[in-house]
Amino acid sequence: MRNTMRLASIALAVALVAAACGDSGSGGSSPATSGAAAPSTDATAGGPSGTVVFFGYEDSFLPDVLQPFEEATGVKVETPAFADEDETETKLRAGFEADVVEVCAGEAGSLIDAGLLQPIDTSRIDDWDAIFDSVKAGDQVIADNGDVYIVPLQAGPFGIVYLADEVSEPVDSYAKLFSADFPGDIAVSDEPVNTIWDMALALGYGPEVDKITDEQVVEAVDALTALDTIRTTWSGDGDLVQLFASGEIVAANHATPDIASELQDEGINAVYVAPEEAQILWTCGHGLAANAKNLDAAYALINHYLDPQSQLVFAEEYDYLASNSKILDVAPPELVADLGLDDPGAIDQVSVPEGLPEDEAFWDEEWNRFAG
Repeated sequence: MRNTMRLASIALAVALVAAACGDSGSGGSSPATSGAAAPSTDATAGGPSGTVVFFGYEDSFLPDVLQPFEEATGVKVETPAFADEDETETKLRAGFEADVVEVCAGEAGSLIDAGLLQPIDTSRIDDWDAIFDSVKAGDQVIADNGDVYIVPLQAGPFGIVYLADEVSEPVDSYAKLFSADFPGDIAVSDEPVNTIWDMALALGYGPEVDKITDEQVVEAVDALTALDTIRTTWSGDGDLVQLFASGEIVAANHATPDIASELQDEGINAVYVAPEEAQILWTCGHGLAANAKNLDAAYALINHYLDPQSQLVFAEEYDYLASNSKILDVAPPELVADLGLDDPGAIDQVSVPEGLPEDEAFWDEEWNRFAG
């Protein structure tokens, strides 16, 4: 469901390009460069070399993060982008070659089952033990057999965004948002699991997605279908911001704090709240493609993105929560307080790692009764 996470923050996916993989070497060290922290290895000292193919979301390719890595290692980073997890799987199944693949907890299951990702050797992840436990808890970060498939990098919450000037009382629960007498039009996420899950929460079910029964899914879709306040569905941050800015809606489900921040920057009194029922915590990071050719460079790149200085860049740019607890050593105290960087899972409301139901196809079929 990362295509609602920062999925939504992608304005445009770039076209995929063919990428060649280079040779790999062994470890070394290099001095830090300006901007994000430099990697701990250097090509001139026998470290990673050649080309590493990073298959990810476009907004992960920040120059302030990639440039220090390339300058310090001499490794060229190819950055083909995808728009969502469906495109990721389609391309990899078709034989697209990558080294590092951006993947989110709750989305990795089909990639793992298809053999498109390989287990990660956590002994090669410098700060593995410094990653917050609440972030490691994301579904499919660590598989049932103990293999690790995702090095978590960023996290963030899903909740409710509403216009405070248009609603007389705080909208602090999904029960209030999905009430028949809610005072205004709302938009719901067009991702079936997102919105069915949120309605199930409003009805008192869950909070874990795999605890919601088929009968409860049917009841949730019935409730959505009967709700007259739903004006439309939304897909992507830009779409949702426009719906709010145009006055078409006053509230939305499964939204992120950066939506409220963007509206506030435009002078609109938008508020993000963590629903009383539960706040869903997304977690995304890096995995290794099964057909990865340049593993040394891949591990070096993952370690670079996990470095607290690199994580700070993403926190400042996108308000993302960081997975590495060492960010507390480098982040300004006011940023720690504003974003809650001290622990992504330490919130007052129930925090539930994002995931997918076992029978997602059934949820999709039920969704069609609502969305037509």
